[in-house]
Amino acid sequence: MLSSGIRLCLLLLASLPCFVLASEINPHDVDFSGDWELDYQLSDHPSEKIRRVYIETKSAIERELQRQGNRGRVLMDPQRLNLSSIVGLGRLAERIAQATVLNVDQDTGHIEIHRNDDFTLICNFRDMQARESVIGAEVCSWDEDQLIFEIGLPDGLHVLQKLSIAKDRSRLNIATTVRIAGIRFPFTLNRVYMPFEPGEGLYRCEHTIAKQTTCTLGGSQ
Repeated sequence: MLSSGIRLCLLLLASLPCFVLASEINPHDVDFSGDWELDYQLSDHPSEKIRRVYIETKSAIERELQRQGNRGRVLMDPQRLNLSSIVGLGRLAERIAQATVLNVDQDTGHIEIHRNDDFTLICNFRDMQARESVIGAEVCSWDEDQLIFEIGLPDGLHVLQKLSIAKDRSRLNIATTVRIAGIRFPFTLNRVYMPFEPGEGLYRCEHTIAKQTTCTLGGSQ
């Protein structure tokens, strides 16, 4: 028996627009396969992104309140004033998008995205339907040449990960968006990856006991 939270997630995901036709397993013949490591320079830095989004959202709220005040009535939804949610969602997005190395296996009808420090993203192009998993309800879909993974979790938490790749395969981007029901501030974190040969990566990373990752520039010294 599915929990009420999981049933709700499946219903929500099932209502989302479907971007793939049965005859279009991989409509743009997009190939994400290969070994990829994080490009720190091109990727969002979580703390900086949280601070920027917080400031921008706070300014937008203040402008809206001022406009409403000038009209004599303040009708702002109180939930829009919950700026602390930005920090929470930002930290969650950082945790979800923490992988520094990807190994992507892909064939005509199937893809597996193996991520260090995290679970594998799997999509069967021939059966892109919402389904229950151990963490919630999941679905994958195509949006033009972007591959999307969506996860609906209990308590209204929703995670969307959108993959896109440069035409010359020089970079792969994963945009992770986290939102929660009742809060109007979704948070998106972009992580950019570059191809590398295993054992010859630009960065050397060590995982500490506290489950933190420390990376330094590698080299042939």
